Amino acid sequence: ITIAGAQATEGKVAKSGIIASIGRDFWSRHGVPVALIVMLAFFSFESAAFLTESNIMNILRQSSVLAIAAIGTTIVLICGGIDISMGAIMALSGIVAVVGVQTMGMPDGVSIILALIAAAIVGYANGVLAERIRIPAFIATLGTSLVVRGLAFVYTEGRSIGFGRGEAASGQVIQWIGKGFVWSVPVPVVLMLALYVLGWVVMQRSTWGMHTYAIGSSERAARVAGLKVTRHRVQVYVLAGILSGLAGVILAGRLGSASPSLGNGVEFDILTAVVLGGTSIYGGKGNIGRTLIGALFLSTLTNGLILMNVPTFYQEISAGAAIQGWICVMAEPLSR
Repeated sequence: ITIAGAQATEGKVAKSGIIASIGRDFWSRHGVPVALIVMLAFFSFESAAFLTESNIMNILRQSSVLAIAAIGTTIVLICGGIDISMGAIMALSGIVAVVGVQTMGMPDGVSIILALIAAAIVGYANGVLAERIRIPAFIATLGTSLVVRGLAFVYTEGRSIGFGRGEAASGQVIQWIGKGFVWSVPVPVVLMLALYVLGWVVMQRSTWGMHTYAIGSSERAARVAGLKVTRHRVQVYVLAGILSGLAGVILAGRLGSASPSLGNGVEFDILTAVVLGGTSIYGGKGNIGRTLIGALFLSTLTNGLILMNVPTFYQEISAGAAIQGWICVMAEPLSR
């Protein structure tokens, strides 16, 4: 009887463990989308202005800069790295774009290309420092961020540089990219959606994407399989730099100016969106589409709290509580 009772107890424990695991897996996969839906319902009930077309477009526009930079960060984390230089790269690319047009008289297209090249160079520096010189990626990208933003302050003397107005108007293309429309959809939103489709295809359907997951899952196994791990990770950092640079150009176009403080602190919002999207900080696991949901979650939360007249510091507390709660839910799946 004792043996039978013990077996029954073990069976119940095993069954409850399976149910708990299934529940945890469900929330790890669908928790943020469910929370986003609940949040949409709550804010629409609290504010009549929340679900209007103009506000929805405003949320998407606010999400676009964060979401575009988050694509690169997602890929870096999947590959087993980390990057916290996104904000500084955004400031650098924004300044290069504005200075190219306003000070040097270059065409908008040339200025944008130069801005993206500058961002790619910083990304390449991150990759070399982290993968070839073997400085820990967190330290390498932190140092790069400080150097780049410091150089931006030195060049601009801490001042904002704006596009010309009136008869001396300049940067029309860049400003259209930042705040223009394609039909009734903001250009940044169109770019964001196009890049997410492209990013999903690359990561899920291309050999390069498969190699990224493989390297993040097990660097040693990837090397044994003949993958060029160091070169691939450097490429990932360069790509992340370019995407952050594009986000900086968009933000400069939206604001009509650039300053060395552009994108200050945005790296933490980007990392929050990526982690909320389910990307593992240990590498090998992540999904581009879910990163977009994480970015939309943050922007929706901020927008809704603003409409409810909640002070800014309470908004930061809410974002911090959201990621802490999500990490608690994701703790077991991320450790596997």
